[in-house]
Amino acid sequence: MRKGSLSSSLYRLIYYSRNVIADRVPPAALPAEIEAIVEVSRRRNTAEQLTGCLLCSVSGFAQALEGGRDAVERTFDRIAADPRHADVMMISLIPVEKLSFPGCAMALAWHADSGSPDPLRHLIAEAAAGLPRATTGADMLRLLRAAADPLQLSKNDFVGPP
Repeated sequence: MRKGSLSSSLYRLIYYSRNVIADRVPPAALPAEIEAIVEVSRRRNTAEQLTGCLLCSVSGFAQALEGGRDAVERTFDRIAADPRHADVMMISLIPVEKLSFPGCAMALAWHADSGSPDPLRHLIAEAAAGLPRATTGADMLRLLRAAADPLQLSKNDFVGPP
């Protein structure tokens, strides 16, 4: 790529959505549902040469997908049509110079209801109420990076028990 060129072969898409799995399964079954999503997604992402991180909570999902634009958009379209998600909101789709989650077909950061605030609850509530979105792609990327410690990601693609 020429210096100063805006073209890039790598893109990062960031979205969040409401987790409707939690509405239809008992809390004890939620980890198994999330694991099933992650297992299939890692296979697909590997085949599509995508990397990224998925943050799951009882209220929602937030994810960064990175790779070629066509593969990123195809994957997002599949996610947006998935009945386990509702109120899907794309925050950003931008060209990037390097991957934020290299080597991770999908890192998983799980936020269990452990007394600490759900990091996605306010976003989901705002979207459901039709309020303007105040969170940027950079804000969400910082949240995903903080949730998925890069040292843990280099050891494996899983952060925290679901």
